[in-house]
Amino acid sequence: MYTPFISNVVIEEIKEAPLNIRNDLIHMVDNFSLEILFETEACVTLVEEYVKKKIIPKKYRDDARHIAVAVINNVDVIITWNCKHMAQVEKKRMINAVNMMLGYRQIDIVTSLEVVDYG
Repeated sequence: MYTPFISNVVIEEIKEAPLNIRNDLIHMVDNFSLEILFETEACVTLVEEYVKKKIIPKKYRDDARHIAVAVINNVDVIITWNCKHMAQVEKKRMINAVNMMLGYRQIDIVTSLEVVDYG
């Protein structure tokens, strides 16, 4: 059994989405009754570590924000289509190294193809 979450970072991105898909995205979020996880000061500190260690480029800071919100809130898995900065073996290793160094749990970052049962 899984409990799905969404972060305030995703909500911000939805608000910036093109108008032709924004309402559909908002409707989907509302229909799933997702619990919203919010950024904290601990998240900001963790984001700074990911950026400082060049795991996530400064230009893609929101990717680090997604990860930090999940880590700080003890989420087990992030599902993403972002294979450049998130769902990539070496990136995941570096992210989890920082997490462990700072006393946080490791997190798994996967694509939806890894969690959908096609059987």
